Amino acid sequence: MTIRDTGAGAAPEIRVENDIVVHDLSGISHLSLELMRTLYKQRVHRVGKSPKSVAIIASDVLTVDFEVQIYASNPLVQASTQAVAVIGDSFMLQHLTSMFLSYHAPSYPVRLFGNIGDAMRWLSCGNAESAEEEA
Repeated sequence: MTIRDTGAGAAPEIRVENDIVVHDLSGISHLSLELMRTLYKQRVHRVGKSPKSVAIIASDVLTVDFEVQIYASNPLVQASTQAVAVIGDSFMLQHLTSMFLSYHAPSYPVRLFGNIGDAMRWLSCGNAESAEEEA
């Protein structure tokens, strides 16, 4: 296995909690364009195309394909996304999130959190609009 593997048998889990879509990527170290398209298709299949807040548990992510950043700004993805909370506390995830926001920030707010509780509170309390103020 290389660092770019998504994990032996790791499959992303999707669930909906309080009208927030949660993608659990535990065990996945690499975000590919194919994986992100799959996550989006899962979300649309589960909750439709109406705008939703999304929490992504990404504590094991180490690498991201460049195309993933561009895909996150796709008009269809933007139209169906209210806000995204990325969850993980590694330096690498902090760096990847910072780079994404610096070069390909989508129209919806994106914020990094160290734990799921804080992320879910931010998404559910309507604090997503204040992302720029707190970043």
